[in-house]
Amino acid sequence: MVAAFACFTSSANAQWANWGPTWGAWGPGFVYPGGYPFWSYPYQENTRIGKVKIEGDVNYSVTIDQSDQQLGNHPKRNPYGLIVGAGEITKLLLTCEPADRQPTIGEPKVRMPFKILVASLELRGVNLAHTRGKFASFEDEVAACGRVLVWLDHTKRYLLLDSADPTRRRVEWPYASSVPPERVFVEGVTPTQPGGAFIVTLELDDSNRRGISKLGGEPAVWDRQLITVHAPGVLPKPWKDRSPVWANTGGAGK
Repeated sequence: MVAAFACFTSSANAQWANWGPTWGAWGPGFVYPGGYPFWSYPYQENTRIGKVKIEGDVNYSVTIDQSDQQLGNHPKRNPYGLIVGAGEITKLLLTCEPADRQPTIGEPKVRMPFKILVASLELRGVNLAHTRGKFASFEDEVAACGRVLVWLDHTKRYLLLDSADPTRRRVEWPYASSVPPERVFVEGVTPTQPGGAFIVTLELDDSNRRGISKLGGEPAVWDRQLITVHAPGVLPKPWKDRSPVWANTGGAGK
């Protein structure tokens, strides 16, 4: 019985922070990574392990600033979320800050938590007609949600994620050898059909713990952005920014 409890604890400790029922919390929950249930633990951006945040141009002003934050989390959580036109590419700002663990009393000491920390970015389609956001098959998901690509920069030189490729739906940055980027670029390729959407989730977890230390794991911290692809997107936009928040790719939405 003790062994069973320990096994359960090691697999659940990263997800059950401040657990409680919350309707409409589109995030990892009881069946993660199999779906995104409405009945889930409260939304969180900041815990003892650190802070994460995704920011996008949810008011379509061509800048990501305080005016986007003033809209609250509704454009992030609710359909349609951030609307990206087919043939458009838009910037998402990523904040991932591990908490400071340096003791402040006595002789200076440094305790590095980075060997156990992993940041990840995940892309998946969700079925708005299903409680857990699940589709009957991957093919059904692609047909309903369309297709988006996530690039490291707006010149599209390095592809991070592809919603239509089941092997390229998640990317990780172990802090022991890397750090997550400060921004990524989402490209709309194929329009989303009614009832479908995408969720981009940024997470910071201590999943690199080993052995018995897994029992002392801390709750993961995460943020997410709901995205749909329309043709065209939200128009017009002034295409002037030299470091563009939005840019035409020459695709169907041009």
